[in-house]
Amino acid sequence: MTTTTRPITSSYDEVPYPSTSHQFTHPDHLATAAVLLGQSPAPVEHCRVLELGSAGGGNIIPMALELPESEFVGIDASSVQIAEGQAAIAAVGAKNVTLKHLNIMDVDADLGQFDYIIAHGIFSWVPEAVRDKILAVCKQNLAPNGVAYISYNVYPGWHMLGTVREMMLYHTRNVVEPQMRIAQARAVLDFLTESMLAASEVGNGSLTKAYASFLKSEREHVVASTDSYVYHEELEEVNDPLYFYQFAEWAARHGLQYLCESNLSDVFLNDFPPQVTDTLLKMSHDLVELEQYVDFLRNQTFRKTLLVHQGAPISRQLRPDRVMNLYVASMARPASAEPDIRSISVEKFTSGDSVTLATDHPVTKAAMVCLEKLWPQMVPFDTLMTMAYARLNQDRPNGDALVEPDAARRAQDALVLSANLLKGFAYSGRLVELHVYAPRFATEISEYPVASPWARFVAQSSNEVTNMCHLRLELKGLGQFLVSHLDGTLNRAALVEGLAKSLLVGALELKPQKPSGQDEGQQSESKPITDIEQARKIVSEELDETLRALARAALLVA
Repeated sequence: MTTTTRPITSSYDEVPYPSTSHQFTHPDHLATAAVLLGQSPAPVEHCRVLELGSAGGGNIIPMALELPESEFVGIDASSVQIAEGQAAIAAVGAKNVTLKHLNIMDVDADLGQFDYIIAHGIFSWVPEAVRDKILAVCKQNLAPNGVAYISYNVYPGWHMLGTVREMMLYHTRNVVEPQMRIAQARAVLDFLTESMLAASEVGNGSLTKAYASFLKSEREHVVASTDSYVYHEELEEVNDPLYFYQFAEWAARHGLQYLCESNLSDVFLNDFPPQVTDTLLKMSHDLVELEQYVDFLRNQTFRKTLLVHQGAPISRQLRPDRVMNLYVASMARPASAEPDIRSISVEKFTSGDSVTLATDHPVTKAAMVCLEKLWPQMVPFDTLMTMAYARLNQDRPNGDALVEPDAARRAQDALVLSANLLKGFAYSGRLVELHVYAPRFATEISEYPVASPWARFVAQSSNEVTNMCHLRLELKGLGQFLVSHLDGTLNRAALVEGLAKSLLVGALELKPQKPSGQDEGQQSESKPITDIEQARKIVSEELDETLRALARAALLVA
């Protein structure tokens, strides 16, 4: 196929890639996976982190603000995005992060060693020589006990996705101007999708219907994507997926070995029936073969792989005792309205993704109830044990004895609880979260509330912010407006006054409340607010609820 050749650096200057956070690149996720597999990675509170292809620093700047005793370095070949990132660093006052305008091919040993190396969204989109260099950097610049993260597109899933990309490339092969290429790429996908959907209505062929359904799904994905995502994911000249076994072999040639996926829950085979899992284990001679067969079954399209040095000892047997040194969090709710946590009756807990943890262990049941109340807080395992015993004593019926376990009983409960938490984590990272580090965010509203500096900065121009757990969140209405103003200088009265004035001058818009008794189909008329007292009343009613929501979203500084 003939395409217009343009330098990769130039394309990212022309259409900058979104500079945002990626949860599973955080050192906490890398270190937690390593600890569970018997590694001893550097503590994330005191580490060095290198990001290859950092864009404007939207991933590592919030990390640096949250981990002030660690050092972060980002490099990118786009001078435009590096300049934007450096301006952002100055705006938020981060002292422990540096962005360098540097080509990956120019990285050498002088950059130093790093405990964690991140390469997200780079590997599949650069020429083979650069991919080889990324692995070389992960070997050369990774500390002896370090962990490297590399994401990349994989087959077999990308065989089908590649057809959509090739259609877009062919249709735009003679178009040079970026925005025109993006518009034309979207247009041809619309045409092809509508044509196949129409054909599937006329004919009865199962392949036609399946292909039409696939195109419809991909169009929905592209419609929801930003222009920059379409430009760089679908229209870049280089986008070379590979099979997982090929990536593992390539890494091995550089003295690196496969540890696991950054989201460790992804490697468990919970989505397969027992007979499938048994066959997979029998037909696989090693872990790489097993992972490759799993990719075939899942039609995998993308991986977030962790690598460590060849020879680093890896324990593939997950041991519950390792959980006892971690922090725990869970958003899972009990299935019962009033769960029985004291008896040995089975209670179920679910996080809303159809995955359930069932247990008859009283301490585990009490611990899960406590975690749901605390969400999104993370608590040390020992603290969770103490809280669970306290909850059991709190809920005891009249006349029941206090739960006062001796050392032997507590040790047994700790073992069962850790095993159950590990089981929940293996089922789903949403069911039970395990961490080596707990971010410091506020759960109570202070007199002078303070939002995360990075969230304050980003909220000035975007409704998508990164919270202090490194999760991307969408803010709406008052939430976005409020976050950008929570710098710690305003108490509740000052916030109400400032918001009311903003409402009066039109700088803030709030959705009008539907009058009571109005039918769903009726439209309510939005009358302009001209009275300061009315404005104060409106914002006062929403302020407390919004602040509580921001605290629960881990956006307020402790």
